[in-house]
Parts: sequence; structure tokens; C-alpha cells
Amino acid sequence: MKRIFTISVAAVMALLMVLSLTACGNSTLGYYKLTSAEASGMSFDSSTLAAVGMDKGYILLKEDGKAKLSAAGQEQEFTYDDKNFTIGSESIPYTLKDGVITMEKDGTKLVFTFDANFKPEASTTESSK
Repeated sequence: MKRIFTISVAAVMALLMVLSLTACGNSTLGYYKLTSAEASGMSFDSSTLAAVGMDKGYILLKEDGKAKLSAAGQEQEFTYDDKNFTIGSESIPYTLKDGVITMEKDGTKLVFTFDANFKPEASTTESSK
């Protein structure tokens, strides 16, 4: 139980850090689903993310250099170019290779994988309408 709690806390912290730092992809438009994370010396694969309820995170690359990050029940709009995600005045480097976005900042690494079939679940406010 303590291990699950520790994993859950680390996953939430990693995703909240991403919300504050933000990041995104490059040339292929569409959804990139969160598939792994590393933070505080711990690794989280897709099954571990699912076990702690963090498997719904994604980045949506839109046209005109705009994007959206959804994680931990929050959404953040930002911009991107070929090498950086930008929110406000902060730029975060990323790589996009073979449909995989990798971003790393301050010891936290997040990996998002392109998924043409991924559709995010409607939020509770949207589904109640």
C-alpha cells in the first residue's frame, strides 16, 4: 500500500510539474498519449500509470503551432516549434522521433506516443450536458 501511495504521489507530482513547465511535439498533428514517466528516481510504464489512474494524460498537437496538454484532470494550452514547447516566457526542449515525444526537465522525463485511435474521455462537465 505504501509503495502504491508513493508511486501515485510521484506520478501526480511529475504530471503537475509538466503542467507548470509544459511541453509538446513537432511535425505530426494529433494525439500523443502519455506512455511513461520518470521522476524522483522512479519509473512509471503504461501499466503503472494505469494502476495509479494517470493513464489519461495526452498532448494534442494542433495546426499553427498550438497544442494542448491534459494531465491530472487539468488542461493547458501552449505553443510549439521544431525544438521547444513554450508557455508564457518559458521554453522547454523536446524531441519528436518515430511518433514519440520525449521531454525532460529538472529530473523529470515524460514520454508521449502518437496514437491515431486515441480519443480523450469527455470531462464530467461535458458528459453531464
